[in-house]
Amino acid sequence: MAKNFNDLTDYERGELDCVLGYAVASDCESDEYYRGYGEQYAKDQNATWYSEQIFEPFIKQTMGDYK
Repeated sequence: MAKNFNDLTDYERGELDCVLGYAVASDCESDEYYRGYGEQYAKDQNATWYSEQIFEPFIKQTMGDYK
């Protein structure tokens, strides 16, 4: 991991852009940037799906149908 933002690899810049909610950069970035962005996006989506599976039944049980 880089010590400061100026030393980030392309992969790390892609990850960071995704974490911060920035739209994917234009098509002039390196393959590593897109790999970092894509892998972080997939992690975020999987975490969201998992937490919905775990917590939605609990919420429905305690609060009723909240939608």
